[in-house]
Amino acid sequence: MSSRRSKYILVIDDDPDIRQVLHDRLEFYGFYVETAADGPSALQKLNGFTPHCVFLDLLLPGMDGAEVLHRIKARDRSIPVIIVTAAVTPEVVSVTTSEAALAYLSKPFELPQLRQIVEQWLEQPSGSECRL
Repeated sequence: MSSRRSKYILVIDDDPDIRQVLHDRLEFYGFYVETAADGPSALQKLNGFTPHCVFLDLLLPGMDGAEVLHRIKARDRSIPVIIVTAAVTPEVVSVTTSEAALAYLSKPFELPQLRQIVEQWLEQPSGSECRL
């Protein structure tokens, strides 16, 4: 658990309820969490820090999540991105694969699903990076 306190997560989702649930639960798990409601504000936040992981909705106002994912990966390919989506379609799987997203979390999600993703993908020894 102590390695979590040094990790930052960026949550990008236009739904304020989903954003708040992810923020609160990830903080409860011991991470520092920043949030953004759309693509442009998320990219602006990324100018100020490099997160250890990003939770990204694909349907965003102003710039769709696929474009945000592409820009995140163009900036730093090693940043793990977890897609948060209401519809797991072949397009979502394609975007996840082609842009090297780590995993996806289907809305509405249960807290045990979120915990499983955290334990599977974000539990890294202190000082090591989450790699794809």
